[in-house]
Amino acid sequence: MSARLTVAEGASDAALAEARALIAEAEAHDGASPVSDQAMLAAAQGQRVLLRFSEAAGEAAEAVAAVAPVAVGIVGQGEVDLAVRPNARGRGVGSAALAQTLARTNGELRAWAHGENPAAEALLARAGFAPVRTLLRMALDPALLPSDGRDPLALQAPAGLRLRAFDPEQPADAAAWVRSNAAAFASHPEQGRITEADFALMRQEPWFEPDDLILLAEEPGPELAGSAWIKTVRGEEGVECELYAVGVRPEQAGRGLGRLLLDVALARMAQHAPTRVTLYVDGENERAVRLYAHASFTVDSRSRQWARAASSGVDDTMDA
Repeated sequence: MSARLTVAEGASDAALAEARALIAEAEAHDGASPVSDQAMLAAAQGQRVLLRFSEAAGEAAEAVAAVAPVAVGIVGQGEVDLAVRPNARGRGVGSAALAQTLARTNGELRAWAHGENPAAEALLARAGFAPVRTLLRMALDPALLPSDGRDPLALQAPAGLRLRAFDPEQPADAAAWVRSNAAAFASHPEQGRITEADFALMRQEPWFEPDDLILLAEEPGPELAGSAWIKTVRGEEGVECELYAVGVRPEQAGRGLGRLLLDVALARMAQHAPTRVTLYVDGENERAVRLYAHASFTVDSRSRQWARAASSGVDDTMDA
């Protein structure tokens, strides 16, 4: 069975708002977001195509254009993301939306099946994708956060380095963070390619707080040795602190700065009194996994990235 869908393309403010609402609904239902932050940023900047799918019925297909979408697809830069509204699942919407999304490109593609999601993985497998990478979500019991009321910026940094919060009034801070982040995540396919424009959009997100982005600054000079960034989301079910990114420049490796920045992040999280503490890390990054495990994080769920070659020869119109 495959649903008949109409598609609207474009990333106007209204379209982005519709997409975010659907993605949030799916995340609340599934426990994990079906679309990455980077995908939404790229769509907002016109770097990827945003598609909104509505169900059609016979000759009245045009009449459903204004109906709330049942699925959202994002494709471009070698990646594809898909989210299906929970109450629209089980009747071929995902299969039809994925087929139309894939039809927008014939290049090599990668896609995530977020969390434990057999239905999404089956959909990707039928579309010719194969698993290539694992992402772990790790969680920490909030009771294990520092309870001594320590100031995260007061932790002892090595000589020549200073901990301080990001200053949104200083353009040099943004440029320095982008350079440091790119160096720290040079081999990371998403985090390492964040641009200043991307970073500016990320700072417009409702969860962004300058004090949650802590810089390890070199003194003297404008450069950063590393940084720790926390994403704090407040909702009806409480406060979730996600360790969004901890990065250390390669030339600063071996000085214990990763552990220092993790301690700084945990102390900052404690100030938010979260009900949930999480982070995401590549399963193949054994060093980072050990660091987080040593800090009492445990694996909460696994996501898998899937890839499809440019010339798979797969029929994208198959049913689901």
